[in-house]
Amino acid sequence: MKKILLFSDHREIFKTTNKITKGKYKLKWCTCDWSDDDKHFTPDVIIMYFNKKMVEKGTFEFIVRVKGMLGNTIPILALIENGTKQDIFSVLKEGVYDYLENVENLQEYQKNRRNIIVGMVLKKVWFSKRL
Repeated sequence: MKKILLFSDHREIFKTTNKITKGKYKLKWCTCDWSDDDKHFTPDVIIMYFNKKMVEKGTFEFIVRVKGMLGNTIPILALIENGTKQDIFSVLKEGVYDYLENVENLQEYQKNRRNIIVGMVLKKVWFSKRL
């Protein structure tokens, strides 16, 4: 079973993510003050939610911290509330795989999450055949 690690300080984002995963993925929810307390949970995908306040504070260094703890190979989907083009560029520059601005659009959210997982699986297969 694929594992998703969700970073959000808002329960509604967890509920929405849980709704679209429909039990097909193991979902773990952490707040943004996370400190890697579960060494046994290695996610296949990371989803990070940044609200307007977090974007204004410039908390994109959180992406770097998480990647430093979990590694650079895990794809990250950033959910950015009211993000500007500069905000989107900043998260992509930090190594985020994809972004989404509107979490309310469940179909788009589900499609982005699914695309990241499919891309990750294809990359693993491609690398295993190259070895």
